[in-house]
Amino acid sequence: MATLSAVVEGYVAAREYDNATLGRLAFWEQQLGHRELDQITADEVDAAMVRLAERGRLRPRRGKETERTGKPLAGATLNRYSAQLASVFKYARRMRLLPRTFVPPTAGIEREPENTDPDRYLRPEQVEKLIRIARLIDVRWRKMPALITLAFHTGLRKTNLLELRWRDVDVDARTVTVARTKNGRPIVSALSDAAVTELVALPRRTIDDYVFEGKAGRPYNIRRLWTRVCAEAGLPGRNFHQLRHATGHMLSSNGVSQSQIMLIM
Repeated sequence: MATLSAVVEGYVAAREYDNATLGRLAFWEQQLGHRELDQITADEVDAAMVRLAERGRLRPRRGKETERTGKPLAGATLNRYSAQLASVFKYARRMRLLPRTFVPPTAGIEREPENTDPDRYLRPEQVEKLIRIARLIDVRWRKMPALITLAFHTGLRKTNLLELRWRDVDVDARTVTVARTKNGRPIVSALSDAAVTELVALPRRTIDDYVFEGKAGRPYNIRRLWTRVCAEAGLPGRNFHQLRHATGHMLSSNGVSQSQIMLIM
């Protein structure tokens, strides 16, 4: 039987993951990597989770090992660690390394309570309100409603959206392609009906133009306009990145798994 470390190596090789995911996998390798997969017990997993909680948050240091901060990990973070290990066992079953009837040791791990911060993400009704306000006050640039719609419906980062060129948009295939991302790999994001409608209504000149172009052929600086839209919508102080959090929360609320959300976003 393969060890946990061997399975994690295959899991990581199958696709690219962000640093947070790799960090969680590294923790499990450190704790149980030498153990054969079918020999890992629920007690061992539980003990590792206790050690994780006792360790608390870590602070990265450039060129040095991370150090403990003395601050506890949030319940949501602890749940991500246990879910990450569960995903490795699910991968092993899919690869026929474990029988389909195998019950993973993560099955009995209780989820930690999560305190949802209502200001961490924008709710769908708040996004709709922002779009309506943007239509009223964005009388010069006239692209903010489309930008908000794409941000919410794709989950793409602000920088990726502002750097989109018309050659990256395929209305017929209903996709936008981001060639360069934070994680260094391209993303092809599906477009909703609302996003397609917004894009088709925008003016365009050549395929090399930015979709959300400002002055001198550069991406538009949305800071002032975004601040004004949020203030008029009764949502002062919100940042644009919260639209991305809103996408993730919406997908999760509709039953989309964490691994699928990672692939989408």
